[in-house]
Amino acid sequence: MNDIVDMDTLYREEHKRWLREDAPRRSFRDRLAASVPYWIIVVALVLYGLSAPHTAGVFDKLTPGWGWIAPIGVEFGLLYTAFRRRLARSRQTSVPLTLWVLEILLFLTAMLVNGAGAFASVVESVGLTALSFTAIGQQFAQLPATSQAALVMAGLSAFIIPIGALVAGEGLAALALEHEDHHHPADLAWQEAEFTVIYRAVYVRYIAQGLEERVARQRAHTEVRGYLGRGSVSAGRMLSAPSAQSEPTGQNGQENGHTPNGQSGQVRANVRAYLDTHPALREQSVNQVLAHLRDDGVRAGRTTVAEVLQEMKQEA
Repeated sequence: MNDIVDMDTLYREEHKRWLREDAPRRSFRDRLAASVPYWIIVVALVLYGLSAPHTAGVFDKLTPGWGWIAPIGVEFGLLYTAFRRRLARSRQTSVPLTLWVLEILLFLTAMLVNGAGAFASVVESVGLTALSFTAIGQQFAQLPATSQAALVMAGLSAFIIPIGALVAGEGLAALALEHEDHHHPADLAWQEAEFTVIYRAVYVRYIAQGLEERVARQRAHTEVRGYLGRGSVSAGRMLSAPSAQSEPTGQNGQENGHTPNGQSGQVRANVRAYLDTHPALREQSVNQVLAHLRDDGVRAGRTTVAEVLQEMKQEA
């Protein structure tokens, strides 16, 4: 008796097994390189720590007792505006005018409060609080080298911290986009190996059910091709190449690597029609589109979805 193979369950089981046993292992160098984009989080925290005392000190003079809350609005506001601007650029959407105005005002505010706060701290530490700007400028050449360097750094900090906050915001947006697109090395390797892995598992199931090798191979290839939406034949022949060469050419074009224009072509047509009725999905990642398709009962493989998305982007 030939039982129907539950492709969804088999796919999940084989994917887990492949990740556990066959997925390429990353070296320390790979892990270190993969961690570099996350260093921007450390940069953002350091910049906030450096800026917060100055911002709080200046705003405490404007709103006594509440200056401590100002760094949250200024520094995180810069992070947010840079984050939104970077997302809008990647998605090819316009940035609202109010967001541009907010970013400019926050940048100027951060520059002024950080410069003023750093300058006030340096002046107090070197004992120049009783002097005016003019007097400090006149005595600058006679000040100790450490005091001169501190005054110069006070001016530079007015620019370093707000610019660093903008860079950090764009870096966080890049991280979010990378996570959204699922560009993980293991995912890319699985996309290359999934047809072979799933074909092998289905083929073994059919052999265990007592089917002949040729029939099991044909049924497994058709089943997996329909499920994944692929037409690749070379991967499906890895188990038994000699006997595969003796098979007759079927109606689905399984010989000589021809891409079938039957079921696979219908799957592509279904995906294209679905995207035509949901144009907003064209800007989303392959996995997100695939999730929407499955939620609405449209069966398609990851490769088919990726190819259709690429074609539609090129046509646009």
